[in-house]
Amino acid sequence: MGEPTMNMPTTTLRHWLCCLVLAVPVFALAASPAPRTYQVQAGDTLDKVIRKTMPDSPLKFEILRNAFVQQNPQAFTKAPPRALMAGAVLNVPNHDDLLRSYMVPGYAPGNSGAHRGGGYSTADMNMNERKNWVRFP
Repeated sequence: MGEPTMNMPTTTLRHWLCCLVLAVPVFALAASPAPRTYQVQAGDTLDKVIRKTMPDSPLKFEILRNAFVQQNPQAFTKAPPRALMAGAVLNVPNHDDLLRSYMVPGYAPGNSGAHRGGGYSTADMNMNERKNWVRFP
């Protein structure tokens, strides 16, 4: 006649699991922070913008400056000294991502990621930097 009713709980469980699997990406997108922006006012400097947008950051200003410049090249004048243009809208770098990339033990920009203790490795240098080194037999 019909399908046995014993499969009903399995079908309902499948239905709920499918709904859950489809809903998880939506919740993940809703939980991710929206990109923050800042509109440059006349007289603003990059350091002033950093103090306003990331006042409690443990990162060095140099790191924060580089992150702003990399994410917003259109907001700076082309000729040195590079200055902020009034009215430009800056994308504020995600502070958590910056912390993760610079505060991970053994990580340093240009580093291969492996913890070497101290000093430097010739693996981090290109051949042009080493071509004038003195070679011993």
